[in-house]
Amino acid sequence: MRKIGVVASGSSETEALVILTENEERRVKIEDLVEIWNKCGNKVLAVCRKGMGIDENLRVTGAFKPTIAYIRKGLAPSDAKRHFCFKVSVIADITNGFEQNKLIIAPGSEVHAFEEKDNPMEYLKRNVNWDDEVPTIGHYKDVENWRVPVDPQFIQQHIGVFGVTGCGKSFLTKYEIIPLLRKCGYNVIVFDWKGYDYATHPSFTDKVVRLGDMYLDDDTIVEFLASRMEYFRYSGSYKRESKPYYVLTDIIHEKPWRDHLNGIEDFRKAMEEFCSEVLSEMLECGEIRSQDKERYRKQFVRALKRIRETDLKIISGILRPKDILNLVKRLGVCVIDLSGGEKETKLSVFLSLARHIRELIERGKEELNLALIIDEAPQYCPFNPRGVESETTDMIKDLCAIGRAYKLCIVLISQGMAGEIGINAAVRRNLNTLFIGRIHPLDIEEAKNLLGSQGVDIDFLTKLPTGHFYFLGCMNPSPIPLLISFKPPMEETKID
Repeated sequence: MRKIGVVASGSSETEALVILTENEERRVKIEDLVEIWNKCGNKVLAVCRKGMGIDENLRVTGAFKPTIAYIRKGLAPSDAKRHFCFKVSVIADITNGFEQNKLIIAPGSEVHAFEEKDNPMEYLKRNVNWDDEVPTIGHYKDVENWRVPVDPQFIQQHIGVFGVTGCGKSFLTKYEIIPLLRKCGYNVIVFDWKGYDYATHPSFTDKVVRLGDMYLDDDTIVEFLASRMEYFRYSGSYKRESKPYYVLTDIIHEKPWRDHLNGIEDFRKAMEEFCSEVLSEMLECGEIRSQDKERYRKQFVRALKRIRETDLKIISGILRPKDILNLVKRLGVCVIDLSGGEKETKLSVFLSLARHIRELIERGKEELNLALIIDEAPQYCPFNPRGVESETTDMIKDLCAIGRAYKLCIVLISQGMAGEIGINAAVRRNLNTLFIGRIHPLDIEEAKNLLGSQGVDIDFLTKLPTGHFYFLGCMNPSPIPLLISFKPPMEETKID
């Protein structure tokens, strides 16, 4: 270790100001880890949060200073009153273990920086109660051999990954979070909204379930076909209240339409016949007038022409939720490719599997050891959910609340944290471990609430390089956020 400075006046038990020795301003960087040899009798692990350069000669406000006049003439000012300092946030007292620092950091205490060979992550491992080798995620900032330890007993308290497009969320998930979950005994189901972030990855190509492979329940199929039939050209609240929509609902729930999925022409012909049957039944019950029957039939038949052969493949799947869970137990990781479906269909597929998982939890027979990774989380639980979004939002809240005791981990991945670009506040409160990368300016206030109070420079956060994330919450052995990074392999490798 090398001495980089001393503690200035005004320090406390949680933070201090460090005056750097000469030329250390060229070496010490923001988020560097340091060790304070406290004159009060202990050693303290801390992190540099925000730097400052101070020169009394160069103040441009207040009384007249001759040095300013010298500078205007192009002369170099004296550096006798110039110094550099860093505000540091205390992580822990590491004298005899890893515990909260309760002593005031004395002014004049020496501050030492860790060299690459020192590895301060060993101190963090002391705060993890784990019988086996302590698992890790990424490395600390720019030092690749400082792997950051995690506390796996808090995995089931759920994880959030936030950052703007291109900040590395998917890479972090693929190369660090999924391997971590697997190492800790969790099977992983990934809901790939767009179908190319995970489904096309070489690690998962043999572990992908397409939308057309899954057995969709009747309500999901009604919504899917109605969307393909453009809701019979109705809009607004009438989309699901029109008579043709009711006809489609009756057909899917009551008629043997699954016997006619071999070809589009056979399917259309059968659906026309079922439509006539349902309309006749509605006429007998007095639900429609005789003069309207033919009009509704024509609306339905015209809409049927919008159904394509590819649509039949999506509603022909045979894998039920229990089959998906059996598959992921065998493979370890399963990616559900949701591309090709409308939003309502994608959400309904999630609900179908989520309901089955909730039933297993309610039976309470055994631990699930299961993680659900939900990409594009605002599609499932937006700031202001409507329609089927309300169901998926409530479902995610329920799974978060009741799944902890059964080792169910929910991982939400989102470009935004709060407000209209983020996820529902009630869901967000259930995420007890967060990875926050470069954020959108609209999320600055939320970031201040989470990180600003712990000394993190929010302006620095908005400019984080790709692949850098602040790690905070229950899984982090450090009580304050740590800046981590990771290095994806040069060649695509398999994830077990």
